[in-house]
Amino acid sequence: MTDPTSESSAGNDVTAPAPSRLDFALGLAEFAPAPTALSAESTPLESLVQHRCSVDHDTHFEEVYRFFQKHEIEFAALVREGRVSGLCSRAKLGFMLRSRYGFALYSRGPAHLAQVAHPLVFNCTTPIRRILDTALARKGDEFHEDVVLVDEENRMLGLIAVETLAHLQSRLVNDQLGELRRQHAQLREQNLELFQTNHALRQARGLYQGLFASNTLGIALLDVNGVVRTHNRRLAELLNFGASPREPFALSDWVNERERPQFCDLLRTYQQRDPTPSTHEFTLLVEGRGPRLFRLNTGWIAETSQICACFEDIVDRRAMERHLRREEKHLLLDTLVGGIAHELNNKLTPVMGFAELLTPSLDERSQLYVSYINKSVVEAANIVRQLLQLSKPDSGHPQLVDLRQVVEESLVMLKFQIRERETQVRLTLPPAPVNVLADIAQLKQVLMNLAINALQAMATTAEPMLDIAVGRSGTSVWMTVKDNGTGISPGILGRIFDPFFTTKGTDKGSGLGLSICSSIARKYGGDIAVESEPGCGASFAVSFPAAAETIPNANTQIVPAARPLQENELANCRVLVVEDEDVLSKLLQEVVRSHFGCGVDAAACGTEGLALAMRGGYDLIISDIRMPEMDGLELYLRVREVQPAMAKRFLLVSGHAGDRQIDEEIRRWNIPLVAKPFTMTSLAGACIPFLRSDGIALRANSR
Repeated sequence: MTDPTSESSAGNDVTAPAPSRLDFALGLAEFAPAPTALSAESTPLESLVQHRCSVDHDTHFEEVYRFFQKHEIEFAALVREGRVSGLCSRAKLGFMLRSRYGFALYSRGPAHLAQVAHPLVFNCTTPIRRILDTALARKGDEFHEDVVLVDEENRMLGLIAVETLAHLQSRLVNDQLGELRRQHAQLREQNLELFQTNHALRQARGLYQGLFASNTLGIALLDVNGVVRTHNRRLAELLNFGASPREPFALSDWVNERERPQFCDLLRTYQQRDPTPSTHEFTLLVEGRGPRLFRLNTGWIAETSQICACFEDIVDRRAMERHLRREEKHLLLDTLVGGIAHELNNKLTPVMGFAELLTPSLDERSQLYVSYINKSVVEAANIVRQLLQLSKPDSGHPQLVDLRQVVEESLVMLKFQIRERETQVRLTLPPAPVNVLADIAQLKQVLMNLAINALQAMATTAEPMLDIAVGRSGTSVWMTVKDNGTGISPGILGRIFDPFFTTKGTDKGSGLGLSICSSIARKYGGDIAVESEPGCGASFAVSFPAAAETIPNANTQIVPAARPLQENELANCRVLVVEDEDVLSKLLQEVVRSHFGCGVDAAACGTEGLALAMRGGYDLIISDIRMPEMDGLELYLRVREVQPAMAKRFLLVSGHAGDRQIDEEIRRWNIPLVAKPFTMTSLAGACIPFLRSDGIALRANSR
């Protein structure tokens, strides 16, 4: 087949038409990639146009062929009357003109004979994805054909090469891949946020379980009307619900009627959306437990418009606080009573001592007056001793106690209350001792608690009568306290010994009195029982195991019997008196001189006494315990360090030794102690073991 161009140039009478005869418009723009600033899908179709070449529908093949050679394009649009009618293919044109016969046959033929069979002509408003799907879905040679772009009136806008569409498809795929990667990254970020949210949710659920469900406080969520919407298990226990919770219920129904207005005021603050936390105390009427005091901490939860309330039962705490306050008061009372006892005994001792010294030289009438003085001193000393026994802590050393003595001494302490309430007392005491091994102060505490309760129960009785009896029954001893007051109702009779249970107001009792009585009775192997009927009074009976009659009192000091002293037998003995009270010091000196005829040195304080004791030569050192600068115990220890033999000749006197530790130390060191106020006979008896003849021999051998 001959190339049509060479054949025409060989002289065939085929004149190439002048370019002006070609009805075409040549677009000079070459293909350029779409701007990268735009996404593939939003690329304008006109920007994809490779060229705008077109030939008239009826242009001869020969002219069209030259046109294709000149512009080196493969396709050109066929135009009729300004509108696109098809697509002319260079390849098809060449195929038809490639032989002499074909050139001779078709060279003067119209261009539309070389148009492609199924040209793609798209309006400029056609979606780009439709163009791509249609163009790139073609098969065979049709795949390589250009796409004609026209306007709305079918006028040509240009030709788009399939390579451009393929490149655009690649860009579109890249854009889609980029979008997928972006979505994937966004999804990963969302998944991470979701994981973190789920983790935070699990942590919040764990915190909820720890802070709400398993909290040791009762917790409830209330609405602004005070209705409990949900609560934890602890609150159900505090309110005695048992296993089945009660939701919802109005909390105001549980609040004591007297405190209900205050609770309603609290709700009103939250109805106004006040977020300020608050703390209040309310008494709730708990079924089966009676009134219970609760501390209520409340706060506002804005997210749920609810009130978070934390409940704490503070009945036991309040009782403990009252107990601690009482302990502090008792400690203060012990210190105060101890100091008063020491000072009173210091003042009573010289009154008794000098009165006794005066007795031999007085006439009968004056001796009677002195006996009255001694009697008053003894009674005053007994009162001081009873105060000490009542306030002094338990020493831990039970002693042999006569219950008759407990009753008599307790009634002395209650004399004012009995007289004030105009109560008659009927005592039933046996003639023989009724001994029990216990602490006398605690037994007095039991009797006084029972007696005071009886007096309070008879406050409205016309003729109050208090019956107190002591007796023995086999191996047990007992004392009873009976009144004719209001009595005790059967409903609470079984609870009166429970700690902190009381039917009185908080200003009249703590609910500990009877429980302490029961505890003391059990401590010494006994028991306490009660019988009562409403309106007929009550009777309390306290029983203990009887003590053997031969058990000595742990605090009783046995003074050895002194033999008669010979004249001038102790003339060479020397005694050191250490006492800060001048009158007492003179009394001690006078007693020692008058009874023993000894030489006596005096020191006004422990420091001065230590200086004299270091010189040695004393057969006896009599020292007070409570003194300024250096007390008697420190003096004893200092003497024991340097002169152990002299420390064995120590005698202590005291109006009140002090606390239990001091008593224990004196007992452990085995130092004789004479309590103030003392008689001359008791003091002399305590001095004799150190000043008799064998004592002098001991002193001589120790030098």
